[in-house]
Amino acid sequence: MRWGVLSTLLLAAIGTPMAVSMAQCPLPPASARNPTVHLDVLEPRLIYRHDLDLLGLASVRDTFERAPGNGVILGLTRRNDELKVQLRSILQRSVDGRTCIWVDDVSARIGDPELDVYVAANYPPGSCEYNVVLEHENRHVAINRGVIAAFGPRIGAQLRAAVHRLFPMITSNPKDVERLPQILIDAVRPSVSAMEDELRRENGAIDTPESYRQANARCRNWFPPGTRLPARQ
Repeated sequence: MRWGVLSTLLLAAIGTPMAVSMAQCPLPPASARNPTVHLDVLEPRLIYRHDLDLLGLASVRDTFERAPGNGVILGLTRRNDELKVQLRSILQRSVDGRTCIWVDDVSARIGDPELDVYVAANYPPGSCEYNVVLEHENRHVAINRGVIAAFGPRIGAQLRAAVHRLFPMITSNPKDVERLPQILIDAVRPSVSAMEDELRRENGAIDTPESYRQANARCRNWFPPGTRLPARQ
């Protein structure tokens, strides 16, 4: 998962001291007594791209796909599992002069509005090779959609539990409020990590030597003379 700001420094600086009992803070504002927590799983618009050849595709790392053995990536689907958190915070002075922090609205989302799906530029649209690769990539798209949709409720529930567990917080530096989204992202890391593991497992299940052999057998012109290939690992 692409997490954003570093959390190690944050936890060392404000992790344990920020969690407080209500007795140390004024009564919470009415809107913070039952904060709204919502998570959206975006349904991205698919962008089918044909602008990278086999050599170029080898440099795209933001994917769960791997060519088996010493194979070559013929197409790929970008990852679409990024978690983003936005929140609205309320700050008030505590009885000891520090700052109490509540939240009254937390909005999170998994995914992006658009998802890039590549077929290598070596294969003209409508060709046997193009159609076979496109069919395979659409299977990856379906896997990614299904796994993320299945984990969305679990991540949302964990996020709501974290909001009720962690707030109010107290700090001597009101600027610490800028780090709150990362605290909440860290709080749901177990579910997000489990989702990533499942994405790797299910995508890997269709990127096997046997599936590549079956695909290769359907067409005849995978690597014509002059094709630029990435260095084999």
